Amino acid sequence: MNKPRKQEAQSHHGLPSFRKFGFFHKQWELMIMLPEVAKLRDIFDLFVVSGQNKALAKEAEGDRCLDLAASIELSDVADCLRTMGLSPGGDWLARQLAEQLRRREEMGPLGARIARRASFELVLTLYCKLAARVEGPTAEDVLQVLRSCDPKGTGVLPYCELRHMLTTMGDRLDEAEVFSVLHGFTDIGGNVHYEHLVRQMFANDLHAEEALQQAGLYLQAVGRNAIDMDMDKRDQFIEALRRADPLSSGFIQPDRLLELLNGREERFTGEELQLLTQGMEDTRCERGINYRRFLRFIMNE
Repeated sequence: MNKPRKQEAQSHHGLPSFRKFGFFHKQWELMIMLPEVAKLRDIFDLFVVSGQNKALAKEAEGDRCLDLAASIELSDVADCLRTMGLSPGGDWLARQLAEQLRRREEMGPLGARIARRASFELVLTLYCKLAARVEGPTAEDVLQVLRSCDPKGTGVLPYCELRHMLTTMGDRLDEAEVFSVLHGFTDIGGNVHYEHLVRQMFANDLHAEEALQQAGLYLQAVGRNAIDMDMDKRDQFIEALRRADPLSSGFIQPDRLLELLNGREERFTGEELQLLTQGMEDTRCERGINYRRFLRFIMNE
């Protein structure tokens, strides 16, 4: 009898572990694997002004930085985050955007050109930071308290007991509010199915938690430099690497990598590439450079 294969490690939301995503996926591939990120991207795209952005992109044609045609104004970031379901505080967001503005202006002419624009990856980074700041009890916190009142694990509690909790503890509710909250989860015997109640009450929070987790995975996969980069050019580079390595060995000869890089309007010399890829060579089988490590390096350093 064959032994069952060990299942791949998964998160508590059923998502594959990060190694499943890696650094070698295009944007659209990541969106398929991370559907909550795709929904956030749809919201972001609502704030992209196509005509104006195309004009900006034409002015910046040839730049390696942010794709201006797929960016939004920094002044629209707050509304974008609100549409994504968050409540950015004015002072906090102002400090974050001021830091981004300062950092980009220090990048020189290219940074100054994109200084007042926000990529999806930048907005998603702010989304993760802001969502992580939200305080308050989670669904599991509330369930843990209610389960302590249900030692037999029946999944129900008397209506009168929950009514007492809601009218005397924390943010107290009045009788009408208690009825509106509990009546849909109360059975004929006067017992409230509290697990169903809590799941319903925290449905939006659970959805937000999953979106936050997927957003974090996406940002890890694309690398921290993605906030300033033209992601379409990154995807084109990945496609070129895949074509150059049809057997998916993960390695490429230095001269071929140099050719692909300089074909993207880069200006690398062989000596510069050798310095950048130091430690990435396959010294045992002489297969060349580990291009996945190289991509991870340029997207994070």
